[in-house]
Amino acid sequence: MKVAARRILRAIGLLLSVIAILWIATRFARGGAFDLLEQGSISKGRLVTVLAALAVAYAAAAVLLALAWWRLIAALATDHAVPVAQTMAAYAVSQYGKYLPGNVAHYAIRHAWIRRYGIPHASLGLASVLEAALLLLSASALTLLGDTRALRALSIVDTRVALALLVAVLIGLGFALRALRRGAFHDRFRLPPFPPMSVLLVCVACYCGFFVASAACLDGLAHALSIPAVSFAMLLAAGAASWLAGFIVIGAPGGLGVREATFVALAGPALGEDRALLLIGLFRIVTFLGDTLVLAAGTAVLRLQRKPAP
Repeated sequence: MKVAARRILRAIGLLLSVIAILWIATRFARGGAFDLLEQGSISKGRLVTVLAALAVAYAAAAVLLALAWWRLIAALATDHAVPVAQTMAAYAVSQYGKYLPGNVAHYAIRHAWIRRYGIPHASLGLASVLEAALLLLSASALTLLGDTRALRALSIVDTRVALALLVAVLIGLGFALRALRRGAFHDRFRLPPFPPMSVLLVCVACYCGFFVASAACLDGLAHALSIPAVSFAMLLAAGAASWLAGFIVIGAPGGLGVREATFVALAGPALGEDRALLLIGLFRIVTFLGDTLVLAAGTAVLRLQRKPAP
């Protein structure tokens, strides 16, 4: 029954992704985004250079995600030596799995590879749960703190109340895990101790740094395209919100289509729909190239420090 429910959710997510892609393609054709690029002052050679440079910057920002993952694993598997380079490299390589249908393959890949170093299943599973919770918390906080008219218009609660609820959810998760460790559930699955608050704060700082760096890439791309009236706070909020939408919709490969549609809906009123479409379309190229660079770097590290399976 649970397997069938998961398959239905993934199928719905994939369908939403396809619908969003079709919507984006239609808006591209009707909105004149390509015409805007052809009429712009930037040459094709300079555009390629800008995209390549931003891809390198995005890949560097993605290292923060791998660093936070290693920090979580090290805090949860205190009885094991958690190798820094191999753990971060396995995370980097596994991230490419998010482009597969279902948007969950990267979790399975990283879990299987890092198990080679003797890390318990419970530690890896709890690390994935905490990573998702902290990423959602960071993206939501930056979205609510940002400056986006569409977000403020759609908001049904005060920003301070929403942030307080996010913090309360995180605290509640901590108490729930502590309670589980005292019952029969702990005797069966051997849950590790909850990480100290300092570790969680370091991870939140890494995730916020990643979203800020992504917004900086968007800002650099907007200036290269000579898009006027660009607010960094708005790009940060819209970028974090679009990532959040792509993460929540299970089944959308890499949030494809969902993130773009969300960004256009939020940033379109400020930038103009055609400019927002062009910006997020080119940014998808940047993120894909950046993830490819991360994959190549992670693969190289794993080959240099290969460890046979036990």
